[in-house]
Amino acid sequence: MFTGDYHTHTVFSDGKGTVMENAAAAKEKGLREVAITDHGFNIPTMSFKKYLEAKDLCKAAEDALGIRVISGIEANLISLEGDIDVKDEELSAIDYLTVGFHKFAWFNGLKDFMKMYAVTYFNGLITTGEKAIERNTKAMIAAIRRYPVKVITHIDHSLKVDVAAVAAVCAEKGVLIEINAKHLKDLEGQWEHLVQSGAHFIVNTDAHTPAEVGELSAPFEAAVAHGIEKERIVNYYGE
Repeated sequence: MFTGDYHTHTVFSDGKGTVMENAAAAKEKGLREVAITDHGFNIPTMSFKKYLEAKDLCKAAEDALGIRVISGIEANLISLEGDIDVKDEELSAIDYLTVGFHKFAWFNGLKDFMKMYAVTYFNGLITTGEKAIERNTKAMIAAIRRYPVKVITHIDHSLKVDVAAVAAVCAEKGVLIEINAKHLKDLEGQWEHLVQSGAHFIVNTDAHTPAEVGELSAPFEAAVAHGIEKERIVNYYGE
């Protein structure tokens, strides 16, 4: 039914399983591929050196298990200008670049913290203002235009954006929008924008334990129920 799960975390960032354990879980679930997408390099537990270590382990797991194990990164959006926490000279080593926003990642500067990060700590308590949404949207679009992004992860989760505007640029650039199993509630009121955008999608688990890897039915069913055609979900291949 699904080719793979393309957003999973391991002990290299904030996951509980190893690369081999995630890959084994993916194989057990009948997947052909799995991506290891630990966080970018502005969190305490992750670094470019650790990414290279994880990349070697992906190759070892692939050879041992006979499924494709993709070495990727879920880079953090860290500035209003659209910077991510992967340096330009490091990009060529990243096989699968996904981008999201995480308020636990270190920001680029004080202005970025005050204008972009601070507001995320009050999500659910106060409504993000229009100016903040406009700034966030510009930052996300700048990253999409600047970097070789494959997937935008959990859109409109912590960092609130104009989903229609971001999705339109994703459609233009061929960047996939993730339907994240853990953050379906964030898409309430946004599904119509996604449907109308012309973008394509990928369903992922955002697994932080091996047991979660490959549990893709819920995000898939939610997407289809809200009007996204199955053909627009790139990791779905039929019953």
